Amino acid sequence: MVKTDERIGVSTPQAEPGGAGRLPGSEDAPTKPMRSRVLELIVVVPVVALLVAGVWRERDALDAGVWFFAICVAIVDLIPVPTWGGLQLSLSFPVLLGAAILFPPAIAGLIGAVGSFDPREVQREIPVLKSLWNRCQIALSTAAAAATFGAIATVDSPWTRIVPGILLAAVVGYTLNALFVALYTAVGQRISLTRVLARMHGGAPYEFLLSYLGLGLMGAVIAVFYDREGAWSVVVLLAPLVFARQMYFRSRGLADRLAAQNATLADQAGKLEELLEKEHHTVGELRELNRMKGEFVAVVSHELRTPVTALIGYAKTLQQPAFADDPELRKEFLERMERQGDRLLRLVENLLTVSRIESKQLPVSVGRVLFEDLVQEIVEGLSTEAERIRVDVPNDLPILYTDRGLLGRVLSNLIDNALKYSPEGTACALGARADGDGIVFWVKDEGIGIPEQELPKIFDRFYQIDSSSTRTFRGAGLGLSLVQDLLAHLGGTIGVHSQPNRGSTFTVRMPARTTLHEPSPGSIPGELRSSS
Repeated sequence: MVKTDERIGVSTPQAEPGGAGRLPGSEDAPTKPMRSRVLELIVVVPVVALLVAGVWRERDALDAGVWFFAICVAIVDLIPVPTWGGLQLSLSFPVLLGAAILFPPAIAGLIGAVGSFDPREVQREIPVLKSLWNRCQIALSTAAAAATFGAIATVDSPWTRIVPGILLAAVVGYTLNALFVALYTAVGQRISLTRVLARMHGGAPYEFLLSYLGLGLMGAVIAVFYDREGAWSVVVLLAPLVFARQMYFRSRGLADRLAAQNATLADQAGKLEELLEKEHHTVGELRELNRMKGEFVAVVSHELRTPVTALIGYAKTLQQPAFADDPELRKEFLERMERQGDRLLRLVENLLTVSRIESKQLPVSVGRVLFEDLVQEIVEGLSTEAERIRVDVPNDLPILYTDRGLLGRVLSNLIDNALKYSPEGTACALGARADGDGIVFWVKDEGIGIPEQELPKIFDRFYQIDSSSTRTFRGAGLGLSLVQDLLAHLGGTIGVHSQPNRGSTFTVRMPARTTLHEPSPGSIPGELRSSS
């Protein structure tokens, strides 16, 4: 039978006190002593009175069999079982149903009240009134089952009447018992009665009811054996059942522990697999980074060697006596040396700027900037390459408050990139317009263009569309990456529109005022748009 577990405030099987679990969601529900005590008194007082009156009327039926069944119920209830959670079936239930078949309702109720022990009573873990409540609700359920069976059959009736009688008695007894326990829990915890009943039976209420009906048939067997063979037959029947119950709970507990361990192992295996996947991804990134660094070293070495070699060659040539009296040739060589020196200086400045950005030591000095003056200064600094730049910048652009040097580096790298990827003799366009308080400027070339699948990569550091050892275009792959990083510090954004073999247009939006702040990781702005 089911009784209320005061330790945790939920209903549990009286026969399985050690293995009872909590109702879902009621682990820490506070008890309500006053309401619970009132309900206990409402049940205990009339049930005790009815039992006393009923037993007095049926005192002639008090014999050794009554105490035998009470002792059987007590022994079954007091035998400890291995802990296993959930609402369980008790072997005291078929014994009580056997008593309900053999004895009048009042005597059967007395057997339920006397025999329904709880180990917590012996250990004084529950109050006396609560113990009486448990015994009285079990006594009332047993008496109701006895009255139901008595209305249909007797122990001497044929099985065709005993079976339906005991099944109906089992339903009545368990229903009344479960309602009492659910009512107690609902009153104590202030939750609905239907919610408690649903939690008591979990996800398989019909399976649970069928199990009780099976125990009801066992109760009929116990009663018939006792009536025809005596008390020894009940002992012989119950002893192996009790042993089997012990083995069942032990094996079920072991199975649950194994299932929990398997679940833990599966979870750990999943986490290990996830860690291995991350490790593989990290190793792949490290390999890619190592490859990119190797390529970068090779490219930068080449880019540094080329202008240095040219400078040394021009210097040695100018030292020859044949060039001493040729001013035009000397002027041409000096201009070439200047271009190579500018190229070398830009590369070194880009490398230093990248280093400062990575170490978060890039200074930003905000000041008043006239964009048209900055464009004129940068274009004039290109010397002979300036002829390839078509400038379309109005003189009435808004004044910017930003870092002139960093914005100039952005513009220089975009122009250098456009000139590098444009065929010799073709022009590059540089335009600008007002955009509210800020400006929008663009650099357009007529070069090789960028394939659509390459667009997301062009702002990666050290990345070049043609990175082979026999590539046509010079550069270390830092220009566009540096442009995006610098714009992140200045508060601007950059987008690109490109078509293969038809050129590319890089568009930059600059706010009127640069706010000094540290750009957060992953917030580098960019607007990539590919042509349709």
